[in-house]
Amino acid sequence: MRALFLALALGLALAQEDPVVAQVGPETLTKSQFELRFGLFAKSALRQLGLPDTEETRELLQGYRPAYLEALAEERALLLLARARGFWPAPERVAAGVARLQEAFPTEEALLQALREAGVPGLEAYRALLAEALALEALEGHYRSRLQASPAALRALWLLSPEFRHPALYCARHILLPTLEAAQEARARLEGGEAFAQMARELSQDPGSKEAGGDLGCAPEGTYIPPFERALLALKPGEVSGPVESRFGFHLILLERVVPPGRYPLEGVEEALKAQVEALAWAKLVRALIRPYPIRLFPERL
Repeated sequence: MRALFLALALGLALAQEDPVVAQVGPETLTKSQFELRFGLFAKSALRQLGLPDTEETRELLQGYRPAYLEALAEERALLLLARARGFWPAPERVAAGVARLQEAFPTEEALLQALREAGVPGLEAYRALLAEALALEALEGHYRSRLQASPAALRALWLLSPEFRHPALYCARHILLPTLEAAQEARARLEGGEAFAQMARELSQDPGSKEAGGDLGCAPEGTYIPPFERALLALKPGEVSGPVESRFGFHLILLERVVPPGRYPLEGVEEALKAQVEALAWAKLVRALIRPYPIRLFPERL
C-alpha cells in the first residue's frame, strides 16, 4: 500500500513538473515538448530580425506563446494524419539524414555542441525532429500538388486586393558622383548630347544601379531620401536635374516618365497572387484534414 502511495505521489509530481499543454486527438503535448519547439522558433525569429539571442530579446517573444501553442497543436494533428496516411518516412531515410549531419562534423562532441547551440538537446531529439519534418513535407507536398489557382480566382483577387494598387510611380535613373565638380562635368557632357544610361555605366558610384545604366525602376513618392526626392518631383518627364547633394554624394537625376495611379499589371504579380491563393486554400484544407483529431489547448499551463 505504501509503495502504491509513493508511486502515485511520484507520478503526480512528474505531471506537475511537465504538465500537458495540449490534447491532440489521442496524444498529449507537454510543456517540455512545447519549450523545445518554441526555443527553436525563438532562435530563428531573432536571427531573422537581426537581434541577439538573449533573455531580454526572448522576452519580446513571450506574447507569441499562446498562438505558437495553437500552431504546434495543429502541426501535431497533421503528424497524426501523416502517420495514418502512410507519409511517415522510413527509418533508413531518417538514419541517412542523421548520417549526413554527422559527416559534417569532425567529432561527436562538435556535433552535439552545434545541436545544443541550435536549441536541440541531443541526437535523439534531432532524429525525432527530422522524422517529423520529412513527414510534414511529404504530406504537404501530396496535397499542395492538387491545389491549383484558377485564372478567374487570380483575377478576382487582383481586382479586390488593395496591395496591388499603386499611387503615381516615378520612373527614374541617376548618376552618383563623389564631388560637385565631377557632377558638374558630367552634367555638361549630358548637355552636349551624351546618353544618360551610358554615362551612368561609365561614371556612377552606385553599385546597385550602375550596370543597369542608373535605372532605379518606377517607385512611389516616399521611396527616396528627402533631397533626392524633392529634386525628382520637381522634374518633368525627360528632364535631368542639376547636381543634388545627399549623404551619398552628388546625384544627377533623369525622370523618364510618370505612371499614373492604377494597378500593377496582372502579369507582373501573378506569381505572388498564385502563392497567396494557394496558401489560403492550403490553410482551409488543413482545417478539414485535422478535423478527426480534436484539439484542446491549455495555455494557462505554459
